[in-house]
Amino acid sequence: MTQENQGSMSVWEFVLSAWKAELANYPILLMQSAAMLGIFSLVLMLSRVSKVSEAMLHARASFYGWTLGLTGFVLLAMAFQLMNLPSKPYIGSDLLFMAGLLGGWRGGGICWALLVGGRFLFGGAHQAPAFVLDMSMLVLGGIVMHYRIGYKPITSFGWRDVRNAWLVRVAFSMLSTGLVHVLALVPAHINARVFALRILGCALSLLIIGCMLALLRRDARERESHARALSMSHTNLLTGLPTRLALGEFLEELLRADARQHVLMTFQVANLKEMVRALGHDWTDHFWGELSFSLTQGPAGRMLEGFKPRSYQFSDSSLIVVLQGVSLEWMEQEQMALRVQAEAMAALRNTHAAYMQLQLRIGVSNARMGPQVNVASILRDLSLALQSNEQMVRYFHSSFAEQSDKDEDVRRQLIDWIHTANPPMQYQPKFHLMTRHVCGAEALLRAQSVKEQPLAPPYVIEIATRHQLLSQFEWCTLEVVARDIKRCLAAGYPIPLAVNISATTLTLPRFGDRVLAFLDLLSVPPRLLFIEITESGHVPDVETVRANIVVLQRAGVGLSLDDFGTGYSALTTLATIPFTEVKIDHSMIARIDQPRMREAVALALESATRYNAALVAEGVETEAQSAVLLEMGVLFGQGYLFSRAIPMEELIQMARRRGAFCADGTLRSPGPIRA
Repeated sequence: MTQENQGSMSVWEFVLSAWKAELANYPILLMQSAAMLGIFSLVLMLSRVSKVSEAMLHARASFYGWTLGLTGFVLLAMAFQLMNLPSKPYIGSDLLFMAGLLGGWRGGGICWALLVGGRFLFGGAHQAPAFVLDMSMLVLGGIVMHYRIGYKPITSFGWRDVRNAWLVRVAFSMLSTGLVHVLALVPAHINARVFALRILGCALSLLIIGCMLALLRRDARERESHARALSMSHTNLLTGLPTRLALGEFLEELLRADARQHVLMTFQVANLKEMVRALGHDWTDHFWGELSFSLTQGPAGRMLEGFKPRSYQFSDSSLIVVLQGVSLEWMEQEQMALRVQAEAMAALRNTHAAYMQLQLRIGVSNARMGPQVNVASILRDLSLALQSNEQMVRYFHSSFAEQSDKDEDVRRQLIDWIHTANPPMQYQPKFHLMTRHVCGAEALLRAQSVKEQPLAPPYVIEIATRHQLLSQFEWCTLEVVARDIKRCLAAGYPIPLAVNISATTLTLPRFGDRVLAFLDLLSVPPRLLFIEITESGHVPDVETVRANIVVLQRAGVGLSLDDFGTGYSALTTLATIPFTEVKIDHSMIARIDQPRMREAVALALESATRYNAALVAEGVETEAQSAVLLEMGVLFGQGYLFSRAIPMEELIQMARRRGAFCADGTLRSPGPIRA
């Protein structure tokens, strides 16, 4: 069509002809819009993050610029290379405007550079000033709108924002066309055609702006929902403390960023069942928060503030405090766990009188156990270690995995001892302090690990208790002791032997009858067997325990109360059970030079005498201790001053040299022997 013919046409006819031509390209524009929206939605989904701060447009400016710029670059290439049409239907104007709106000057600049470069690459430099000015004006319009809504939360975008953005898009599009016309950068009829087409394209622009802002709002709301869920999974809803999941993420970051050693302090309530009975099931909801405050901000926290303590609720029954830049070895050397325990307990007891009975157990371990750091393994092994922690303060020097392997080895040894009824036992002789004659012995476990290292008896008992093997293990030790009594009788020395039995075993029905039946099978007099009951273990006053004790006591089996004075119900236990002897703990003997401790020993002697029981002092290590005990009236003792635990053969030889027994097993009373 010639310029003269176009000039003779009315303006309305010209607009209609332009729109008719453009309507034929609308399916292509709609396909491009759908493709662009699909790509944008997919990229949003794949790049989804959980940070709430990402809910602002400016937080992802470059992301929006690159996404829209690369999408426009591909669509531009397709329009010029694959479409053999007089005009090139293309939604570049909307891409540029949205890049400026979403990404500000940074995102808009990225998109502008990509599309201008693509236009030069695929379309050449024909009418370059016009399309550069046009693209710049559209990006500028988006940037203007960005600074109106860019700092507004995306989740609050609504139809007014869509309307305002569309009006700005139309205004800058028209302004760009007017500037091109004023500057005469393209022929007037071409600019008029562009103007007419942009009026027709306003509807498509409204669709694109509305859909993109709707996608952004939906994405932001899903991210906020995910962030809330993640926050809830990282926080205990009852106590408000960070959870094990939060601890794992913090340790991952800490161990990666800080090569120093760090310490995990684990806190548990040792008497949890008693506290629940006293305070109810929901008392821990408040307790863990109070303990956390004491350990991070209270008196105990001030002791640890140099190590930046952070507390986490590891489970419903345990709390972990992470100390940064400190080692387990230093903590043990400075006795820091004991000091923290004392401060925390004092603060808690000042808060609630009910916490007076609270017993707080602490486990201390290095966070970095070896060159290979695996936080998941650390937390899993820590759970296993906590299950085995029966001590009030325990330092885990070896890795949790090594400790778990060691525990398993001991469990297998226990099963083997039970099956063979042959645990490795030795005997610590009991002496008459005045004559220094052997008058009995206590059976003690003297075992070695598979690596031939000594195994502490409390540790073995701990493993047996955890795996519900304690009663079976104690029965096999009783079998060994009964057989050794028979060996002593065969050698002509009726030495009374004592075996430790827990309160758990005493609760077994007909346990006393079973003991007497086994002694009868071996033809062993019951009076030569002593059963030692640990007072700190608290013997329950139940029918089965009373029945077993009556059966044993009537048959002549001796009953010994071990560790008298270290528990909470010493006199009650002594008054309830007819003990033959009472043993005072070595910790009391070690401080017998102190007047108050001598008074405590005197009270123990008076209590034992009142209930017709002999008093035995454990842990006698010096002649001075022996002399003080004799002066006070204590006649029996055992300890390193006289002998360590020895095998049965050596005990028989010692009895041969220093025995004091009559043929019926009673204690002879020879004259004093000079020490």
